[in-house]
Amino acid sequence: MHLIDSKAQANAAWMEHQILDHVKQALRVTLGWKVPSEGVPRKLSSVQFTLKSFQRHLERLMNLEEQDGYMVMVGEIKPNMQSRVDRLESEHDQFRLAIDELFPRCDEISEYDPDSMDRLCEDIYLLLEEIDRHDKEETDLLQESLLFDEGGEG
Repeated sequence: MHLIDSKAQANAAWMEHQILDHVKQALRVTLGWKVPSEGVPRKLSSVQFTLKSFQRHLERLMNLEEQDGYMVMVGEIKPNMQSRVDRLESEHDQFRLAIDELFPRCDEISEYDPDSMDRLCEDIYLLLEEIDRHDKEETDLLQESLLFDEGGEG
């Protein structure tokens, strides 16, 4: 039964990673949208909409990873890697805070302040880059913990 649960959780996490990659791409496209200064409210609305979708999918994926996902599994299989798991999990908390801080900034942007819009977009780009780096570290950790042959069989 545990094997079936693990496989279902792995499939759910993989699917959520795929969805999140598409939402990240949509967010990048929206951030890169060049609008004249009078188009700031429309771009802001699109950024907010896409950012909310991104937040929901990122939160769902992080919850899957933290609750009986790879983080628990790696700790059980390779206790020596627990410090890496702990660091990645603490980054989840940093991502949650960073996203939560972006929404009030969206509300403060005026249609007459394209510079604030540009700064917001740059900060979202930087967050996306941090999350991409984090995803790569998670993948590396999984590969090291699950695919590494420790030998000893003869």
